Amino acid sequence: MRRVPRVAPLLLCAVFLLCSCKSVHLGGGKGLSGSPTENVEVLLDQGKIVEASDIVVDNEAYFAGSIGEPETKAILARLSAALDYTYSPQVQTIKERLHSIHWPVPRSDWKGVKDSISHIRLELDELGKLAIFKYPRYRPAIYGQALLALQAKEDEIRADTPKNFVGFSLVDGKNFFAEYPVHIEEGIFLDENKSIWSGALADMKAADKAVFIATYGANLPHSAQKELAQSYFLSLCPKGKDADLKNILAAYEKTRAAGLDLQSIPGIKIAFLQVTSPDLIKDKALDFGVDIKLDMPFDASKASMRKAFSHGAVKNADILILVNMAVSKAKRVVEENETISSTYVASYGQEINPEYEIAKAELEAASVQHHAAQSKTTTSWAVDVFAHWDEESKKTDLIESTGNRYDVAKKKMRTTPKHISIAQYQPYPVTKAHMDIYKFATVNYYVIDKRKKVFFKDTFDVSEKSFFTVCYAMEESDPNKEKFLQTSVLEDDVVRYEMEPIPVNLSDLLEQFATRPSEWKRYASMESIHRTFTKDRSLAQRKHHSEKYEIDKYSDKRFDSVVVVRNTGQGMGTGFYVTGDMIITNYHVVEEANYVQLKRFDQRETMGRVIARDAYLDLALIQADMRGKPVCFYNKRTLPIGKTLEVIGHPNGYEFSISRGVVSTVRKTRPINFPSSNKKILYIQTDAATNGGNSGGPVFFGKYVVGVNDWGQVTTSSGASAQGLNFSIHYAEVFKFLDQNGIRVSKGSK
Repeated sequence: MRRVPRVAPLLLCAVFLLCSCKSVHLGGGKGLSGSPTENVEVLLDQGKIVEASDIVVDNEAYFAGSIGEPETKAILARLSAALDYTYSPQVQTIKERLHSIHWPVPRSDWKGVKDSISHIRLELDELGKLAIFKYPRYRPAIYGQALLALQAKEDEIRADTPKNFVGFSLVDGKNFFAEYPVHIEEGIFLDENKSIWSGALADMKAADKAVFIATYGANLPHSAQKELAQSYFLSLCPKGKDADLKNILAAYEKTRAAGLDLQSIPGIKIAFLQVTSPDLIKDKALDFGVDIKLDMPFDASKASMRKAFSHGAVKNADILILVNMAVSKAKRVVEENETISSTYVASYGQEINPEYEIAKAELEAASVQHHAAQSKTTTSWAVDVFAHWDEESKKTDLIESTGNRYDVAKKKMRTTPKHISIAQYQPYPVTKAHMDIYKFATVNYYVIDKRKKVFFKDTFDVSEKSFFTVCYAMEESDPNKEKFLQTSVLEDDVVRYEMEPIPVNLSDLLEQFATRPSEWKRYASMESIHRTFTKDRSLAQRKHHSEKYEIDKYSDKRFDSVVVVRNTGQGMGTGFYVTGDMIITNYHVVEEANYVQLKRFDQRETMGRVIARDAYLDLALIQADMRGKPVCFYNKRTLPIGKTLEVIGHPNGYEFSISRGVVSTVRKTRPINFPSSNKKILYIQTDAATNGGNSGGPVFFGKYVVGVNDWGQVTTSSGASAQGLNFSIHYAEVFKFLDQNGIRVSKGSK
């Protein structure tokens, strides 16, 4: 069967589309149905000139295409004449009013000139809003003339601006640019004509400068504002380096109030020196410092404690500020512990990838289709040439398309893994601690005016409180980690907050000095200043060392030295005071925590900061927020075997329990945290009952501590249950750890 090309229908469609493209927008006014040209003519006959001109604007393309036609040309000429006839008289009146404005005039007539020009500008702008006036051919010629005349009048007045500004008072509080008849860019003019006002400003009194600044200061160029700020400050405080600090502070505040940014207070150098007790720092009695904010532009520097008064900055300073931290504490109060169930990725398993099976099926299907296309038979050319050509062409296309699908399927098969890793989730508890952090400090400071040889001593207290919700023991692979951290923080965030200095403004310290001259004291030399703050520093030291725990009502005073140690989210253990504020416990009790919760025998709760660790010895040192009663260590080189020992701790959560046993022996064995190590540690073996919760507690031989309870053997090498095999770190090993950390303890013997 012969195929007939289907050309005729396509040609008919093309002709139809070409014909349909010759449509034209014939819009017109409301209620009009003719062509745009006819509608304009109708409206002009009715005297509706604005409506007629709107049709021309709305049908811009139409009129541009038919402008050569006589009928259109005549109608547009008629419209132009009508617009000229309608608006030229109005513009002529405006132009005559403009010519009647005289310049120059006295300042008293500036307002009248300004009002006249403003009204003329407004009227011309209103005419300019006519849509048809965007085409110059339709605007009356006189309209353009009026615009040029207005511009010329404004230029004439603008050219006289410098001359009139010279004669204008700069200190009467009236703004020249607000009164001048034409608009002047204030900032640009003041920048370009600096010579006009800068000379006058230099000769002004402080009060007049204040008026000038209030009137023009915001629009002065930046460089001029800097100069003006310096000039204004010196007009208020002309003595400079020799000025009283009170006058300097007052002048600076007035300069700021005037809106000026003073870059530097000339002539005065200030130095800061930290004179806090090195013993308090060494004892880690201060949790944070104070940061004096330089909120005034003095030439200031900080001197190091190492060089102190021999530091160059101190020697060259006019004002010296000494800071002595007497108290600096950050305390945590945990209001509530909340345990939340979550999951973490404990391991990964292998599973068949479902996408692999899909890719495999797709490859097999594509392979079958491609081979089928290659094997497809066609009509022989000897039977029907045209059928042969048509079927061969289709076969070629089919082989190509199935081949492409086959190539895509092979590529997908190569890139799709047969197995995929599936996360295996394990439930675990996340602990949220809701706590208040209290920070308070007492700071002694000294302001020394070396110019006048006087100094001022004062004390201020600062405090602040913040609330934190802290997540502990959270696994890195927990899928809910980000969600938890949206409403809570980590321990490191709290520690950073606790260690952040509390800010104090320099201006507040200087203000106290400047306003209390009756408290100034004269000094002969810096040595006398040194003796003053040394005396105050000694008071802080004595107060720090006097905060010892008093005798309580219990007969066994040894319990006063023992505490509960809670590593939030990890369980509990025991610790005991080795100095007034230092507690020793096991490393495996605190692990890598920075802070732990402590509970004393009198039920008072506090916090402690872990300051030293030794995982090998399994010892850790905690600095407690609350001072306690230190133990006395046994110091003889021999320990009698068979003698009674007593262990105080919190076995299985039973707080402040005591158990009794004997010295079984003293032996060296491998450490509990490194069981394969060749280096051995000296232990005291005892049969005194110990359980989970006793770790880190004291082992007493009478009133003397001979060891730190560490671990117990619960099974033998054969797997049988073991009893009475408990081991405490020998006091000799404890002494090594304490000596390494600079801790001196009380020692004695029976």
